[in-house]
Amino acid sequence: MIMVQCKIVQISDTHLTPAGAKPANHQRLDPEEKLRTVFDDIYNTNVDPDLIVISGDLIHEGDAEAYADFHHMLDQEQERLMAPIKVILGNHDRTDQFYKGFLGKKRVATRYYYHESLEGLECYFLDTKCGDIEQGYLDQTQLHWLKNQLQEYQRPGIIFMHHPLYGPPLQQMRYSILQNGDDLLNVIDHTHVKAIFSGHVHFANSYVVDGILNVVADSTAYHINCANPHEHFVTDGTAYNVITVDGDDIGVEQRLLYLGTKTINAFKIPNTDFVDKKILTRAWSNVLSKE
Repeated sequence: MIMVQCKIVQISDTHLTPAGAKPANHQRLDPEEKLRTVFDDIYNTNVDPDLIVISGDLIHEGDAEAYADFHHMLDQEQERLMAPIKVILGNHDRTDQFYKGFLGKKRVATRYYYHESLEGLECYFLDTKCGDIEQGYLDQTQLHWLKNQLQEYQRPGIIFMHHPLYGPPLQQMRYSILQNGDDLLNVIDHTHVKAIFSGHVHFANSYVVDGILNVVADSTAYHINCANPHEHFVTDGTAYNVITVDGDDIGVEQRLLYLGTKTINAFKIPNTDFVDKKILTRAWSNVLSKE
């Protein structure tokens, strides 16, 4: 048996501001400076990660130039921290602009998902983005790919995706998270997947579903208080997670670097339940029609 020992930093929901735009949700602090604070903390406290993952909402509805600048920043941080940085997309990312600016090529697929091996650990990076709507969705093509990957690689695995799978702390967030979580659970049932790491909701929480650890990271840009089911409140905030894998054991440390006390925005939430499946069908059909 291979004993896995590695450390992974998870950063989520950076929401960097495109040139000429105002920071999302009236942030009073520059989201890029907040992200640089995170990278500085990783460096100054000797986290020494084997991998850094940024789990979606990289740029807040940005253009190719913004993604190119982001790529340049990450190149510099990879060199300084001596660790690869991997990214996935969130609902506020724009796939065409990401392919053009970050990857430097024309879009070749409707989804951006992939697999990487790390020190005996298999990492699966999924794309839960469904067009430009808020909700998350995993299409059957991607689920089939994941099933094949899990059959091919028989070592312990973890999944990174933007939208969380439903769990008890997300009772008030069903309208916004992954809408077809049961499809994912069917694929990973009785496999070597040990944990799922996500973001999207902008508050830290963790739970176990079907024996699989789920950890949802807070944002580096702003925190959302969802205690009131029908009105959510936004403050500036910066946090990231340090994931330690040691054999069959997984531990997560949340590093909260800043949490503002002043509400900078609020959202009215009329219905907290999962959305009508027709919304997902329509959004995904629009994506496919542009291929």
